[in-house]
Amino acid sequence: MRRVPAAENGRAATMQESCPWCGQPIPHEKFDEITARIRATERARNRDLEQRLREEQEAVLASVDAAAAREIGKAKKLFEAQAAEARRKADAAAKAAHKQLQVEAEQRLAEQRVHDNGILKGRLREQRDALKKATAEAINAEKARAFAERQRLEARLAQLQRQVAQKAAGELGEGAEVNLYDELREEFPGDTIVQVKKGQPGADIVHTVAENGRACGQIVYDSKSRGAWRNSYVSRLLEDKIAAKADHAVLVTHVFPAGRAQLSLQDGVIIANPARAVALAHLIRKHVVQLATLRLTDEARAEHTAQLYDFITSDRCRVLLDQIGTVSDKLLDLDVKEHRAHTATWKQRGQLIREIQQARGTLITEIDLIVTSPSVSSGGAT
Repeated sequence: MRRVPAAENGRAATMQESCPWCGQPIPHEKFDEITARIRATERARNRDLEQRLREEQEAVLASVDAAAAREIGKAKKLFEAQAAEARRKADAAAKAAHKQLQVEAEQRLAEQRVHDNGILKGRLREQRDALKKATAEAINAEKARAFAERQRLEARLAQLQRQVAQKAAGELGEGAEVNLYDELREEFPGDTIVQVKKGQPGADIVHTVAENGRACGQIVYDSKSRGAWRNSYVSRLLEDKIAAKADHAVLVTHVFPAGRAQLSLQDGVIIANPARAVALAHLIRKHVVQLATLRLTDEARAEHTAQLYDFITSDRCRVLLDQIGTVSDKLLDLDVKEHRAHTATWKQRGQLIREIQQARGTLITEIDLIVTSPSVSSGGAT
């Protein structure tokens, strides 16, 4: 656009717009209108051009996608055909290899059978020669094993019979009185358990608890088999506990203070029935190990010990120990029944061994008669 001066003779020049199409001067308002129409026309033309370009691009992309899909389909079909052919060849090769292996296996089996048949007669001869010796050795070994087993079970039965014979009438089904020292040594092989000789000062048994090779504490036991209760039992064991600097003291006895039974606590001494002693020792020992591991102060140790004693004398602990006693009695009865069953088995085995010996003796006698009898010629005596 350009501005054209209307006159230059001293009056104010008047600026006019030129038509962008024909170049003729036009009013400013008309110029703005024409300019707006031109811009609108250009924008419409640009939109049409962009739309046409987008449509052409989409058509090209669609054509490319279709061509790619066709090529992928062709490649897929070719791959599937090649894979099917490869599988067919592999199956054929596997069948051929399997057939070849089967033929070779049958050949080896036939050769092995020939070889086995060749040595079978020799082995049968060796087995027949060794049968007499093996039978005798088996019978002797069985006798020795049966004798050793009988000795073991008879010793066990004798021990159980002693325990049953020592059962107190007032125990109401409690387990038999046990040899506390032997039972503790058997239950805690890693601990040091010393039996104090009669006449020497101190408790009957001193139990030093050890864990990972380190001494954790001590438990002292005293066993009484008297028919009446005496408070002096507790006072003497308490003195022994203090003298040994032990952590716990357990008095094992069938008799209890008036109104108490099975488990009780008096002056810091645990009073326990013999049938409860080993199970109680497990509980106390675990407590000793835990306190040694925690390294508590004397006050804290005393508090934990008091809690332990409260549990030991509680109904809950009594019920659990009753369950242990009941199961122990059942186990005792089972051992007795097992010994009786073994005795019957031994008797039957002995009878069978005697029958084998008798049959073997008869067999040898008849063979000896055949070998030692004189032969008779077909023509008779001359």
